Amino acid sequence: MHFIKCSNCGHFNEVKTEYLIFCSQCNKKLEKNYTDWSKRNSDKSFDDYKQLICTTATNETSKVKAKSSRPKGLKYWIGFAVTFGLFYVIGYYAVGFLVKPSFNKALMEIASEMNKSCPIMIDNATRLDNLIVLPDNVFQYNYTLVNMTKDSVKIDDLRNYLEPTIINFVKTNPDMKKMRDFKTTVNYYYKDKTGVYLFTISVKPEQYE
Repeated sequence: MHFIKCSNCGHFNEVKTEYLIFCSQCNKKLEKNYTDWSKRNSDKSFDDYKQLICTTATNETSKVKAKSSRPKGLKYWIGFAVTFGLFYVIGYYAVGFLVKPSFNKALMEIASEMNKSCPIMIDNATRLDNLIVLPDNVFQYNYTLVNMTKDSVKIDDLRNYLEPTIINFVKTNPDMKKMRDFKTTVNYYYKDKTGVYLFTISVKPEQYE
């Protein structure tokens, strides 16, 4: 068997016909489809295309095995740092809000302002649904992992992978200073694409002081 890799989503499409143009996973046009390739290589055949451009079943199998050695779900978090960009939005609003006497009220105003833009995709796997203020000085981000279900990910591995990075961000990022000053607990709540709860990472004052 021969495969062509989609440059958009990384899916390997089995090449069964010379008319394969679009990725079966994301429906984007395959950059190295045979129709376009043959126009540039009119002296070559479909068999030449498969030999020169496509990968083989053996190569594909080795790639699958390599991926399976990683904890399930971690591939979705390669670009997780993008999520933290939202904190800069918080920093922007915090300039005006956090000088007010009632810090709890300020948190609610921040959440309300940001919720005007929610739900919003953070990357191709993560959606920020909303932000809420909970009792006892807790600020919570509610996320959905839109490409996975609970039984497709090793939850402990994923949580252990993310938690140190999140704690360090809350502890060191200048935009989180007011949160730290007022000893706010920052929660990151995650659920899968069907709405099933996965886990919460809670960063408490004693973890960033």
